[in-house]
Amino acid sequence: MNRTKSIRRSLTTGLPLALLLASAGTTGAEEITVPMPGPWGEGYEETLDDPASVDATEAFQRFRQQSMRGTSATYRSIEQILRYDAPFAERLPDLADELARRAADIETWFDRETPARDGDPGALPAAWADPDFAEYKASYRQAAERLQRKVETADDLADEAFQLRATKALNSVRHQCLACHDNYRRR
Repeated sequence: MNRTKSIRRSLTTGLPLALLLASAGTTGAEEITVPMPGPWGEGYEETLDDPASVDATEAFQRFRQQSMRGTSATYRSIEQILRYDAPFAERLPDLADELARRAADIETWFDRETPARDGDPGALPAAWADPDFAEYKASYRQAAERLQRKVETADDLADEAFQLRATKALNSVRHQCLACHDNYRRR
């Protein structure tokens, strides 16, 4: 039984950490291991990129990528409620507000010219060179704000007619994401 507990602890702490680090997109950064003491006891460690080996450009790129992943998670949560009847309609106002706040942050994500390295996935140099990129960002913000307003003014968040209208507004947000990614992102 003690061995099972140890294996389960390793899986519940180690596997999510490994997946998180794998998704961070480390490109040649050296790693360090740091102790992670806490209420679960001593003897836990976390391996992460050595801050000394991650330059400011890479840190900025990672920030942008993680911010977009968070935005995608918010979008997907709304989608589950509107398209797939997840029973959390009361959460729509908070989620729509969060999506609109994240859309307002898009200027921050592209504040510095930090395109992906050649061959790596991420933002293309055209995001900073093409004047039309500003229109894409504005259209995305406006679509998120329209969804937010629809949710704010809804009489009944669980009403099927409202959810259909909100789904159309959510589709508009998705369209703006895809339009921008098609032109300014390397997969």
